[in-house]
Amino acid sequence: MPAPFTRDLCGYRESNGKPNMSDAHDTQSVRLGARFLDVIGVDRSHLRPDQDGLTFERHIIERLQIARPDLKITNSGAASDFSQYQHLKVFPDFRASYDRSTDSMTEMTELIVRLPDGADRRRLARTAAKLSDGIDANLQLVDSLIGLMPEESLLKVDVVVGVPQPDGELPELAIALSAKWSLRTDRAQDCVSQGNKLVTQRRGRMPHFGVITAETRPSMLRILADGSGAVDWVYHLDLDSLAKAVDLEAQTARNPDTWSPKKTFDRLIGQKRLRDFDDLVRAVEALPG
Repeated sequence: MPAPFTRDLCGYRESNGKPNMSDAHDTQSVRLGARFLDVIGVDRSHLRPDQDGLTFERHIIERLQIARPDLKITNSGAASDFSQYQHLKVFPDFRASYDRSTDSMTEMTELIVRLPDGADRRRLARTAAKLSDGIDANLQLVDSLIGLMPEESLLKVDVVVGVPQPDGELPELAIALSAKWSLRTDRAQDCVSQGNKLVTQRRGRMPHFGVITAETRPSMLRILADGSGAVDWVYHLDLDSLAKAVDLEAQTARNPDTWSPKKTFDRLIGQKRLRDFDDLVRAVEALPG
């Protein structure tokens, strides 16, 4: 089943009359987008803007929250807010709170100088000098560590589904979604990079990682759904309608059965790497409470 908000978000751009999920400079993208809109029953009077990420994410979250209101389902979630990735926040938090001030040591040295001269003051001064040398050495080590550590931003995911844990522990990240209204090569590669980080940076169970999109071009869907182990599944807002749109467009080709986009699409379907929106809903519904 398609996402219930598909027709609300999909339409024709007022600026150029082309489908708002299509690349306006790609003829095949425009043709497949128009076919898709025909199949879902959207005519050219149905004008819609290019969808921004937040609007797209909000509709996804609202539907998933209906399915499982007991889970933590939010957008733009930092992976470090979940149990498997909480260690990623340790060093950034340390860096933010690190204080290399030596004011207290300076104040103590000044107080020692004011003490009456004698064996105790000299002994205390020697101890303070050793302590000061040790503090300076530790500060240099920490400064060196901070300088060598990469300035890497915290891993964030567009839509996160977390399972609450007992005893005040952080929730477990169960499903992570990259929401891409449409795909370009760079956007697809961002998804692959995100999936790889979720794999390599976790300490615990690997969350299910998927991409949800309204993209219509099989060539773009193939980047994520054809052999990329970083992404489990690619969810489409209305996969059945896209399949019909691809079939209809193939009929206009000289050799419909060998039309390359259709062959690519059929292969992805056969590999079961493309899923419909209701498959995502069922995955969320199946999570433990």
